[in-house]
Amino acid sequence: MTETESIVYDVVVVGAGPVGENVADRTRAAGLSTAIVEDELVGGECSYWACMPSKALLRPVIARADARRLPGLSQAVRGPLDAEAVLKRRDYMASDWKDDGQVQWLNGVGVDLHRGHGRLTGPRTVLVEGPDSSRTELTARHAVAVCTGTRAALPDLPGLAEVRPWTSREATSARRAPERLIVVGGGVVAVEMATAWQNLGSQVTMLVRGKGLLPRMEPFAGELIAQGLTEAGVDLRTGVSVTSVTREPAAGSGAPDTPAGGGNGTVVAVTDAGERIEAEEILFATGRAPKTDTIGLETVGLDPGSWLSVDDSMRVEGTDWLYAVGDVNHRALLTHQGKYQARIAGAAIAARASGGADEESAAWGAHAATADHGAVPQVVFTDPEA
Repeated sequence: MTETESIVYDVVVVGAGPVGENVADRTRAAGLSTAIVEDELVGGECSYWACMPSKALLRPVIARADARRLPGLSQAVRGPLDAEAVLKRRDYMASDWKDDGQVQWLNGVGVDLHRGHGRLTGPRTVLVEGPDSSRTELTARHAVAVCTGTRAALPDLPGLAEVRPWTSREATSARRAPERLIVVGGGVVAVEMATAWQNLGSQVTMLVRGKGLLPRMEPFAGELIAQGLTEAGVDLRTGVSVTSVTREPAAGSGAPDTPAGGGNGTVVAVTDAGERIEAEEILFATGRAPKTDTIGLETVGLDPGSWLSVDDSMRVEGTDWLYAVGDVNHRALLTHQGKYQARIAGAAIAARASGGADEESAAWGAHAATADHGAVPQVVFTDPEA
C-alpha cells in the first residue's frame, strides 16, 4: 500500500487556473504558507483551451473584417486566411500546451505545487493522488479554496460519447479545419467558434434551439451577429433541436484528428423535424457544469457536482474555512471576474488568519465582492463584436 505523506500549510488551493493562481498569490503575499493542487496544466482552461487559444483563432478573422471595411485597404485583404499560419500562432499563444512558464511563476512567488487529483477528505484536509500513484495529505490551518472551474455540459443524447463530439476544448485545439462542422448552441462559445472555423475554411451549420443568438444579451446584439455569421457563409438555423447523433466510420479510419477528441468518419445529426445533417465534426456548446463532482464535497456535508453558494468574501455558506472562487460559485463565469473574486478571497483569508480583535469586521469591511452582482463587463469576439 502506498504510504501517505502529510504536509501542513496555512492555505490549500485546489485548482491552478487563473483564479487559483490569484488566490495563492494573495495569500502568499500576506505571509501565509500556500499550496496549490492541479491535475492538468498550471494556468487552467483560460490559458490552454479558452481565452488564449480562442482569441488567437479569432483575432485574424476580426482584423481582416475590419480591414475590408477600410477604403484603400479593403482590396488588399480579399483572399482567404492562411489557416496553417493561424493555427501555428494559436499553438504559440497556448504555449504548445506546456505549463513550464506558469510553474516557474509559482516557484517565484513561493507557492508549492502538488500535481495530481485533489479531493477533500474532511474539514481543512485535501488528499492529492499524484500521477505516479503517490498520496499526499495536505492540511490547511486556515482555509481551503476550491477553484476548479467548470467543464462543458453535454446533453443526454444516446450514443453521444461514441460520436466523440467537440466541446470548447476540442474547438480551440483542433489541428485542422474540418470540411464541415455542425455547431449546436447559440451562446458565446457557439458564435465565437462558428465565426473562427467558418473563416478558417469549414462550412459551418449552426443549430440553435432558441429563437436567436446570445439570449443573455439585448436581442439586437444577437440579430446583428446572426447577420454577420450568415454573410460569412454560416448556415444558421434557429428553433431547431438535435434528437440524435451518430458517427458513421470511414473506410480505413485511423487516429483522431484533434488532440483531445473528434475522429474520422461522418457525423450525422438528426433534428426534431427529422432532417439529417452531415459533417466531419460536431461541436456541442450547450452550457457549463461545475467541476465539483469528484473533489470530496460529500465529506464536508455538501453535494458532489453542485455549484457552491458563497458570501461576499467567497466563503462557502455554513463553513468558516472553505472558500469557492470563480466559476464554481456560479456568480459570473468569466476569467476576469474570477480573478477579481480571487483577490477578494485572498485578502479575506489573510484578514481572518491574522486573528485580530475584530477579524470578521476586517474581512468583511475591506474585502467584499460586489461587482460580480451587477457590473459584469463582457465581450463576444465575433464580427461584429458584442
